[in-house]
Amino acid sequence: MRVRLGASGPVRQVRFEEYVQGAVLSEFSPGTAPPEVASRMLQLQAIVARTYAIAHLGRHAREGFDLCATTHCQLYAPPRGAASRWSAAASTAARHTASAVLWFGTSPASAVYHADCGGHTSAARDVWGGTAAHPYLVAIADEGAARTAHASWTFTARAGDLLAALNKDARTRVGRQLSAIAVVQRDAGGRAALVVLRGEREPLVRGEELRDVLNRAFGARAIRSTRFSLAREGNSFVFSGAGYGHGVGLCQAGALARLRAGAGPEQVLAQYYPGTRLVRLR
Repeated sequence: MRVRLGASGPVRQVRFEEYVQGAVLSEFSPGTAPPEVASRMLQLQAIVARTYAIAHLGRHAREGFDLCATTHCQLYAPPRGAASRWSAAASTAARHTASAVLWFGTSPASAVYHADCGGHTSAARDVWGGTAAHPYLVAIADEGAARTAHASWTFTARAGDLLAALNKDARTRVGRQLSAIAVVQRDAGGRAALVVLRGEREPLVRGEELRDVLNRAFGARAIRSTRFSLAREGNSFVFSGAGYGHGVGLCQAGALARLRAGAGPEQVLAQYYPGTRLVRLR
């Protein structure tokens, strides 16, 4: 398969399972997890990374490659994997799960995933819109062993800085003033589905669009998720939220907590992708 390295780097021909191993280590680190838990999580991540790659192979065909190496597709950073102390374990996980993918109906599942759902995942349609039917990408409460696995965050920005950031993108342009930002619709996972920006203009945008615009201005860890609330404090806006990532599909923080509690990879996959089945491709 052909992978473009970095945001605009060279295109490299990569063996498929080599790509899977590299994506696993680029997208997840077991941290302080016990070895047996880390092994199960790496196996789970290998299945998800492989499934995602197969389902989206050729996504960039018009540009001359199959997948990019950024979060637009999946992170793929071979140097990071080579330097990781989990490199051997990831290689073992990829071999152990070789050809294992999640299937739905007659096609590989669109096995999207994220770092932390903040306690509740959301349906793909609610986060990204569109009409694509992915009945396994639904809103699910992360309960039981995963209940306490989630992190909260805050981000504060001055109104003038937010105004400048919003005006850089046509979707969020408000003009010469910014008086308010208000969540007008939340999805079943508690995420900001629709947000109105009040200024000279009052654009209505999806929460993920706003997150994208602000993170390009302030960095990827500014608005970590759209599961946030907003408050105006003087000349600043304060975002208070939970989780990290888009919130659709597998929640890595929740999955790791479930594995720590004794669940197996297949059980965890069934939790986050209900209705899919695990198959071995021939």
